[in-house]
Amino acid sequence: MRKPAAILCILILAILALPSVFAQSKALDSLWTTSAKSYPSAGKFGTPKAWAPGQYVVVGQLSNGKRDSVTTTLVVAKVGNGWVIENASVDKSGKESVMQMLLGNYDAAMKTGDASQIELVWVKTLEKDGSVTKTEGQSLIIMKTLMKSAYEKMIVNLSEYVDGGAVQVPAGSFAATTVVTAKTKILGKTIETESWFHPAVPVNGMVKSRTKDDKSVSELISFGFDGKPRIP
Repeated sequence: MRKPAAILCILILAILALPSVFAQSKALDSLWTTSAKSYPSAGKFGTPKAWAPGQYVVVGQLSNGKRDSVTTTLVVAKVGNGWVIENASVDKSGKESVMQMLLGNYDAAMKTGDASQIELVWVKTLEKDGSVTKTEGQSLIIMKTLMKSAYEKMIVNLSEYVDGGAVQVPAGSFAATTVVTAKTKILGKTIETESWFHPAVPVNGMVKSRTKDDKSVSELISFGFDGKPRIP
């Protein structure tokens, strides 16, 4: 069975991983904050904290060693058997995008480890003028088909959880992490990643993740439990 933590990690990384190959911009410098906080051992990481509104993580994505984007992922609310998640991203040119989505059947998917059970119910986008565009129903059918196909084609093979030691990221120093090695097959291409988790971190528990070739790295910048959505 696929591990729920790894599936959630892959899903969030799929949202975050929108890298380009242009030169690094200074637009992200003010967002790439660092902390001297230390997080002690809290036992072996098994599954992420139970979700609750307000939980958020801020993750920086590096492409080929250069800062590419910063994304805040926020747990907004539980709706039926699904959850509303908001992603606010800033790319290296300073362009911001804010999107919410309702992931139906999410709890069931996490329990069984079957990502194909997740259903995209609707998507809300914050426009430049402050208005909100909601896409659902028939208007969402193409996006739902594309995303469903991506979920079903994720084939994850995990090694056993092992001690990942201490990991230093902008959010601080995390002792006794758990490291997971995964091979993910997406659209015929196999991507091998290493990800480090710590029980103190909400949403998905991820502290750091990188592809084995180091071309793509995600690192935790900050996290909290009192986040507020940008989209009402």
